[in-house]
Amino acid sequence: MKRREFLGYSALGALVLSTAGTMGYALSRQLPHSTPPVGLAPTPLGGEPLQPLPRIANLTETAGRFRSALTPAPHAVPLGDELEARLWLYNGKVAPLIEVREGDELNITLINELEQETTLHWHGVPVPQAQDGAPWDAVAPGESRQYRYTFPAGSAGLHWFHPHPHEGTARQVAHGLAGALLVRPPQDLLPLEVEEHLLVVSDLRLMANGEVAPHTAEDWMNGREGELLLVNGQREPRLDVAPGTTLRLRLINACAGRYLRLRLDQHELTLIGTDGGLIERPQPLEELLLTPGERADLLVRVSEQAEGRFQLASHPYERGWMGERPPHLEQVAPLLAIHTLNSGVHPAVALPERLGRVEPLGEPAVQRRVELTEVMPGHDDHGAGHGDPHAGHGAGHGAGHGDPHAAHGGGSGSGSHHGTHGPGAGHGAGQAGDARPEVDFLINGRAFAMDEILFEGRAGEVEEWEVFNNSHMDHPFHVHGTHFQVVASRDGDGEWREAPWLAWKDTVNLTPYQRLKLRMVFREPGDWLFHCHIIEHEELGMMATIRVS
Repeated sequence: MKRREFLGYSALGALVLSTAGTMGYALSRQLPHSTPPVGLAPTPLGGEPLQPLPRIANLTETAGRFRSALTPAPHAVPLGDELEARLWLYNGKVAPLIEVREGDELNITLINELEQETTLHWHGVPVPQAQDGAPWDAVAPGESRQYRYTFPAGSAGLHWFHPHPHEGTARQVAHGLAGALLVRPPQDLLPLEVEEHLLVVSDLRLMANGEVAPHTAEDWMNGREGELLLVNGQREPRLDVAPGTTLRLRLINACAGRYLRLRLDQHELTLIGTDGGLIERPQPLEELLLTPGERADLLVRVSEQAEGRFQLASHPYERGWMGERPPHLEQVAPLLAIHTLNSGVHPAVALPERLGRVEPLGEPAVQRRVELTEVMPGHDDHGAGHGDPHAGHGAGHGAGHGDPHAAHGGGSGSGSHHGTHGPGAGHGAGQAGDARPEVDFLINGRAFAMDEILFEGRAGEVEEWEVFNNSHMDHPFHVHGTHFQVVASRDGDGEWREAPWLAWKDTVNLTPYQRLKLRMVFREPGDWLFHCHIIEHEELGMMATIRVS
């Protein structure tokens, strides 16, 4: 199989250069231009040893239970000798880690010490709807809220948590609020000789005084990509290993809008797991595209060369930029330097033939159509000529633009086309100095509204969603409350291609005018969000709700 085909099928991103369509061209010409703030903070030096993620302490000694508190609050964090970043962090820690096992009960109290409301969303974790941390469950400043649930069998994997308040997520993520959640299986299948490292990748844009810079219009249009790229809160940390060491690198892309096109100098990467845990068999990769919200579990056997220096870096990726493209996006961005010591060579590690089991979900009981578009007020082209007149209509529990009642799936709704995000509404909200453009990012022709239900479904039914990216730019698509399987893909006007192997995913990238068929089962009733995981696009409307009964 060709590498291009493998990446497209794998749902970890096809490394294709997307071209700006006519809609993107019109938007880039008509939206107000803004430049990054002047007086950005100096870039701290890298090269320090990689630090493990700081752990959130378990406050109980009872076996099978994890009890603690998470307190988001402002903190000053030294980044190098001359820079102190003023961030918002959980418990004063950059990218803290919660580690549990399948079957454990998690009991977390969120204590909000911010000056704005927040939530705690458990990204990728199969939680009951009341524990999901959705925008309608916001915790006001000075208040607290308890999250409590048990990790079921099959939930092992690397997940994460972040805020999800209505029209406040972008600002809070830009200030550093995010953490890792590692759920271990009853028994790990990988040999003990494998050296494991958790890597949380984030980015910041800091002004000279250490404050987080406000969003620009380009940030809102494209998703914010900060100039300062960090791994576990460090810039270009160093990992010293013996030659021939087998590394397990478990990554979270916790950036708001940055895509990570990962390569490791002179090494092949082996994919062993995705968002929902281990895949069935190792898959060799020359490079990996990791979009915002996604996780990847990688193996690499380090070179046997003594005193070698190898760089894990993110390479430029064209995802359909609107407006002037910042120069730093054209540069290779180093993440982690791997140094091999002058010591004995580690022998190769034998992996089991089968890592996990991903059973196909089978034929769907319900089929739906989901269309992602971006528009300017006064424009009706919703995708610049690539539209499917039937794309908005679900089969069975339909939704779309053709039927004025279908968009509510039979549920509640205001009937407003733009919900709270139409002209003169949500775009004016947010941080002082923000420059929210008059752009709508839509799902099935509608922008998100708190009181609208787009689809209605039933717990336990297999659903197949055909998701169509009817726009000129990439969008990472995330579903709450479940994992899905990508069963087929179609690029532009090409033919449908079945996936050569399956994985459990909760976030998947769609390139311009690409279609994906996703199969999923919602096990828990309630209202579940689905949205673009470029945080700014989500806040400008590319989010919707399915009600499961």
